Amino acid sequence: MSPIPILLDLYGTLVRPGSGAWVGRFAQLLGVTPDDVWDAGKPFFQARMLGHMRTPEETVDAMLAQLGRAADADTLRALAEARWSFFHTITLYDDTLPALDELRARGHPLAMVSNCSAEVWPVFDRLALRERFDALALSCDVGVAKPDPGIYLYATGQLHVAPETCVFAGDGENDEHAGAKALGMTTVWIRRPDARPREVRADYTVASLLELMALPSLRAGG
Repeated sequence: MSPIPILLDLYGTLVRPGSGAWVGRFAQLLGVTPDDVWDAGKPFFQARMLGHMRTPEETVDAMLAQLGRAADADTLRALAEARWSFFHTITLYDDTLPALDELRARGHPLAMVSNCSAEVWPVFDRLALRERFDALALSCDVGVAKPDPGIYLYATGQLHVAPETCVFAGDGENDEHAGAKALGMTTVWIRRPDARPREVRADYTVASLLELMALPSLRAGG
């Protein structure tokens, strides 16, 4: 059999989310509370995730309007830098690159399937992730987000494989396993020791990406 295609989530699976310190800095610059900053950003979450807003500068402008605030050029620059800092502090899990390299060495086609904003693109180069994937299905570029079938089908289309031949692995955010299962995929819950408690129904549960290699479904396809 040919090696089984694998679709992988990003946040909580391959990388740790960045630091939330940007919220405090943002609040300090504007003289508001961190809760004010969070509330100002909430209305634009979907627009960012679906690619309608693509830069920190656009996010800053929208949040300022939401807060009813204006800012001079220097403050605008500092606010955008504060927002960028979240993405600068995203880090890999220790097992990510070793697991991806081993899966690639075994011939598994790999696709990333992520609900994310376009601001994350520089992270892929900084963390050397882009070159390790055969396809990237990002909600900000595809225009739909997990668990919508469209984002999974975009990934499988890029890999030129049928969904039911694939394995999907992720941390369980956004009901992503149910979306993958509805298309006939084998599902794996990456249950990191530091993950938030959540209920996930998946075919397999592992604590590390390195455990993927031992799963019967992947051994059979290798």
